[in-house]
Amino acid sequence: MPPFTARPQVPASHVACIARLGEVEPASSPSTPARRSASAGPRRLTALSLGPWLLLACPSEQTTTTDSGIDPEPSTTTTTSGASEPDVTTTTSADTPTTAEPTTAAPTSTSTGPAPAVCGDGVVAGSESCDDGNDELDDGCDKNCERTAAVLWTYTHSGAAGEYDGVAAVAVDPTGKIVLAGREGVSATDSDMLLIALDPDGTELWKRTYPDPNGLPNVFYAVVLGDDGTIYAAGTEEQAKDMAAPVVRSFDADGNEGWTFIEPPASMIGASISGLVLADGKLYSAGAEDLTADETQLVLRRHDLATGEADWTAVTQAEHARALGFGVVKIAGGVVVAGLVYAEDNSTRPLLVTVDDAGTIVGTEVEEHPGGTWFDAEAIGAGGDIALVGRRQPEGVTGYDFAVRRVGPDLAEQWTDIHDHEFLYGTGNGVAVGPDEQILAVGFHVAPTQFNDVFGALYAGDGARLWTHTYNNEDIDLYDEASDAAWGPGFWVVAGQSVVLGEAANVWVRAFKAE
Repeated sequence: MPPFTARPQVPASHVACIARLGEVEPASSPSTPARRSASAGPRRLTALSLGPWLLLACPSEQTTTTDSGIDPEPSTTTTTSGASEPDVTTTTSADTPTTAEPTTAAPTSTSTGPAPAVCGDGVVAGSESCDDGNDELDDGCDKNCERTAAVLWTYTHSGAAGEYDGVAAVAVDPTGKIVLAGREGVSATDSDMLLIALDPDGTELWKRTYPDPNGLPNVFYAVVLGDDGTIYAAGTEEQAKDMAAPVVRSFDADGNEGWTFIEPPASMIGASISGLVLADGKLYSAGAEDLTADETQLVLRRHDLATGEADWTAVTQAEHARALGFGVVKIAGGVVVAGLVYAEDNSTRPLLVTVDDAGTIVGTEVEEHPGGTWFDAEAIGAGGDIALVGRRQPEGVTGYDFAVRRVGPDLAEQWTDIHDHEFLYGTGNGVAVGPDEQILAVGFHVAPTQFNDVFGALYAGDGARLWTHTYNNEDIDLYDEASDAAWGPGFWVVAGQSVVLGEAANVWVRAFKAE
């Protein structure tokens, strides 16, 4: 597959044909933002995910702004979820009177211990972590008396064209306003950048698409919010067919366009931006640029907030042919970029690159763990710790598992949690940090007889898993993925896409009650 080739868009009538068997890690397209997809790779299941986020978007030198209200009207829904009161049945019985001959034996007494735990009786006992007396999966306690996320509401959006629509990134401001960034499909070969704003209750405030007049694809992969409400979103735009350029754009609080930074890649092959962080009045973007068909470099830029122009640019291949940056997090005196390198055998290795405030690379750490990758990073508190999310490949096993790690300011591992679902494939795409150092990591896993299911896990600061959440659109059992997560006042929000019968992929967003 040549660099930045769009992933095929699948008509609903052919949706059964999108399973391919036995594929291996792609030998090309290394700078494709793979964390926004179920990227191709060896897995314990033969079915290969074709999630829409491997599809590379892109641009034009000029863009126009349009609302996405195209006839026929796109379908947008918000649903709320609440726990129903359990049905309780009480059964009593009376002993049957009996008669017996008098006895002179000494009286005896017996005692019994506590009754064994019974899941579903509404009483937390034994090894149960919860028991609410019902089988509702999304009210915080499942039918096995294990903690799950308590769903507040779900929002979906299908564009007028019925093509692949999805969210790659989400951010929440202090008031609880939610901003989503991604793509809306225009045709099987074209997509527009997409921004959506929601109220804390999931009500849509506005929706904007930013089309390319040349009919070429473009997409957002990252979004952050300024204290004044300014929206900064980044991704990639095709300025010429199959030549994607990295782009950062600013918007006001209502989605009206401000400045645009775009830089054609020097190689004219392709480049993208996958991560943004805003701190100390500066905006940092992380991504990758293809140098040749066989070489890729990680690229970090610091941008001026007034104009978007780059104050400086740092690049590295980390002593490998291919290095890519995905998540970026601010630390004291600089930033850390999380990503991957490709080894000689074309398998990945986790990568962390430290860059100081002057743009000088001061540290490069490649972990010798075949198949590993970090796809996102988030600061934990003010102490310099970082939460990482991505994937790990167990030794001697073909396939990946969902992985979360906390590291200290020196990047030393504090704890790592691996989620291996039914000995199948999974990966973590996005991570968010909330109060009390809680960490929400999201992505997907492959379930038996299915393709991708949304998966999320909430952790305490010490790595204890507090709850999990899984979502599968049972109507079609295809590619449901979470791409990113964020914390808002009193809630967590997870965003991604879900394949819907007859509509390709739809934007999928779900909010959960905060602990």
